[in-house]
Amino acid sequence: MWSPSSWEGGTTTVMGSPSSALPAIIRRRRGAALEDAILDAAYAELSEVGYTAFTVEGVAARARTGKASIYRRWPSKSGLVLDALCAVLPTPAQCGLDVTLADDVTTVDALRQVAHLITAILNSPAGDAMRAVKCEAFLDQDLARTVDERFQAPRREALLQILRRGVERGEVRPDAATPMVADVLPAVLA
Repeated sequence: MWSPSSWEGGTTTVMGSPSSALPAIIRRRRGAALEDAILDAAYAELSEVGYTAFTVEGVAARARTGKASIYRRWPSKSGLVLDALCAVLPTPAQCGLDVTLADDVTTVDALRQVAHLITAILNSPAGDAMRAVKCEAFLDQDLARTVDERFQAPRREALLQILRRGVERGEVRPDAATPMVADVLPAVLA
């Protein structure tokens, strides 16, 4: 039987038998630490196997947690995948996509910086993961809508702000500051 005196060097003996030594108790991750581990595991799973082969079982194994812990936080595969991508992809502000650009930065220079950033992202594992999700979105309208709301719409709006700033400065034709033009830049690079 276990007693405080049987605790030695991180192992316990059960029923006095040294052959049944157990490792020290490992504390379970909780809260933000667990969520970070799950998101990291989900991103790794998505990058390695793609969206179609992505499973919660695979994520649970990578995160060393139970499936129930994942399903409590993310009831759907698409929600988990998109949160994992959000965790690794830069936000529009992190990309420099805001209208507070310095006065000496032209619209062309700002768009060139955006193009370089998009290219860097697309050539990274995050780009591979995003392409896998976008391919699946062609078949799943709910996923397509969510991808648009969470990824494309904020970036589209940020690009539109840069274009509108260019219109105000006389660097862009007024009819060019449209959502379609803002969608074209990332699409051409992808």
